[in-house]
Amino acid sequence: MLSLTGLNGEAILVAAKTIFRIRPATPSQAGGAAKVEYSGGYIYTREVLADLLARITAAGVPIAKLTTRSGVPVHLNTAAITRVREALPINAPGTEIVVAGQYQHVTESVAEVLEQIDAVF
Repeated sequence: MLSLTGLNGEAILVAAKTIFRIRPATPSQAGGAAKVEYSGGYIYTREVLADLLARITAAGVPIAKLTTRSGVPVHLNTAAITRVREALPINAPGTEIVVAGQYQHVTESVAEVLEQIDAVF
């Protein structure tokens, strides 16, 4: 279990293996915040992203860093990825990923995504 500290300073315990996506919070959120999505929902935290990722990977969660269509880095739990395919032309170039039942469109090609997945296993 990982202890994550929310924006209000309260701690929440989350099973590390249930974390499937970590990304910077939207611009309307507090500066430096990250959004951690897990099977039970999500939490915004002000923890330093590098430290947070180090704790998650130390817990045995394989994480790949990719890029969203808007250019924002997104970190995905590769063990939670169930589908990778080329994005439909209507959705812009890149790759469509299903991670823990959620869609994530990234700018990397399918080959680049598969390379990232292989690199963390």
